[in-house]
Amino acid sequence: MDKLKKTLYLGLVSLLCLSMIGCSSKNAFKVGDIEFSNQDVERVESILTATSNYTDANYLSDFKSSKDNKEITSKVIDYMIDNEVVYQKAQSEGIKVDENDVEQKYNQIKTMLDANGDYKKSLEKANIDEAYLKETIKKDLVINKYKEKYEEDLKVTDKEIETYYNKNKSDFKEESIEAYHILVSILDDEDKQVSDSEKDKLKSKANKIAEKIKSGEDFEKLAKENSDDKSTGKNGGYLGYFTKEDKNPEFTKKVFSLDKGQVSDVFETPYGYEIVKVTDKKTKQKSLEDCREEIVNRILAEKYLQHIEKLKDDTTIERN
Repeated sequence: MDKLKKTLYLGLVSLLCLSMIGCSSKNAFKVGDIEFSNQDVERVESILTATSNYTDANYLSDFKSSKDNKEITSKVIDYMIDNEVVYQKAQSEGIKVDENDVEQKYNQIKTMLDANGDYKKSLEKANIDEAYLKETIKKDLVINKYKEKYEEDLKVTDKEIETYYNKNKSDFKEESIEAYHILVSILDDEDKQVSDSEKDKLKSKANKIAEKIKSGEDFEKLAKENSDDKSTGKNGGYLGYFTKEDKNPEFTKKVFSLDKGQVSDVFETPYGYEIVKVTDKKTKQKSLEDCREEIVNRILAEKYLQHIEKLKDDTTIERN
């Protein structure tokens, strides 16, 4: 099972990545009696591509950088088939979700999108509207409910946990960074993004600050004078040490790619335009106990994927 499929099934982007039956006249594949069009595939692929620009998830980098479009499309279809097989199995067992839960999850996603204007525009270009999102969420919640039901009776032993940890120690290293930053905020008093024209002005301001840094002006002095993050700005923009989990993914995706002593170019997050200086990087091996819950979840996910393969063996699947 490749890394892409395994990670998707851990639920990192599933709320935005399930398919919905479309209306294209040409079909890409069929699961049981349900047909999926090329339009359906293109929509899901568009979502994954857009998501790759706004997350630190390495497994999505293929959707931004891959030159093999056929391979990417094939992986998307694999993903959609697996989800549909599980969804049909869940339906056959009478698993349903409350419409209130669908509405609540939709409102959470809508709030997230409203706070990230560029991401929202990317999804709108892929024709991701309210109806599509709600149908997708409904399917996703049904699948998650089936997954939880399946995992209820699974047991993960201490021996399995220890063996998994020893075989995958390199996966359980924690990297932390010490850094300073300057933030030029793009949020108004109601924490909503300002207009595009105002954003252009703010980006110009950030670029001028970056030029001053490149010309040798003191980073901490410029942070005190210009950063809209007042809590850190008064200390020269000092963020202290932090891990990838401590900050938003748009921020960490960029910052953790920097070398010690390096200053970033201007880059955008949902909060504004950032300039970051990395002053130290550390890596430590996490203990088995620190990783126990994550390991259990990984083992359960692998057993679930094996279960999906068995479901597929019992399902008629046609690919064009």
